[in-house]
Amino acid sequence: MRRADASPARIYRRLLALYPAEFRARYADKMVQLFGDQLWDARLGDARGGTVRTWLRALGDLAVTAASERARRHRTVAHSLAGPPSATSRMLGLVGILGGLVLVAAFLPNLPWTRELFQLRLVLFNAGASAIVLAVHRRQASASPRASLAAAVPAILANTWYLAMVILSIGRPQPPEGDPEFRLVMFFAGVALWWADATFGLVTWRIGVVARWGALAIAIGSILAFTGMDRLELVRGELAWIFIPASLAGIALNGLGWILLGIDVAFRRRRAPVTPCQTE
Repeated sequence: MRRADASPARIYRRLLALYPAEFRARYADKMVQLFGDQLWDARLGDARGGTVRTWLRALGDLAVTAASERARRHRTVAHSLAGPPSATSRMLGLVGILGGLVLVAAFLPNLPWTRELFQLRLVLFNAGASAIVLAVHRRQASASPRASLAAAVPAILANTWYLAMVILSIGRPQPPEGDPEFRLVMFFAGVALWWADATFGLVTWRIGVVARWGALAIAIGSILAFTGMDRLELVRGELAWIFIPASLAGIALNGLGWILLGIDVAFRRRRAPVTPCQTE
């Protein structure tokens, strides 16, 4: 190191504190040496302008690369803190994937859709949705405990309620001969189901811990599916040409959303919260 460059080199070395400690330990001496050589060459060519340009170039490079190294280190630490899904998460996720698949399977025209098969499909769908809600809550509770719980509890209760109504409907006569009081309770169970699922999807999308596209698909799909409920008569009015395809698209979108969340909680590494002491 040339004596004339000792003072700028000390300043530059202090600026290297912007880099992570392990990066400084490995590269600081070489970077200071290179900066001193560049500064010496600049002074030989243009005493004032060359020095200024060298400092500006060095500061610009330092700002960009230091930020990049910090971000890369944080990503590495976050990945190292992440762990594979637990056995419970895998099981819940797989049940949710099955529930989403059987919901989407309704759009396969060649399957013999008897009433019993239709009811079995609803049972699997509600069981899968409840499993996903529970698995997602387990994963995102640490990020936003109150919001996650406020969305998870109504969704689980609503899906359980609708599941119970589907099971109770087995063996009952179909409309219009069916029990009108039972059909009314079934309608309110469906309203609770779609709106609780929509709320769960929106909250999960906002928290952003699991697959946000899946959560958004559930939120939008549930709202669209709600418009297809018989008692609303939207699918039989003048705008049926809008609401029939919209409600069908909503059901498909809802099933796709549960599948995406199921894949996330069953197979993607869970992200552990990173505390300040872990990133310094």
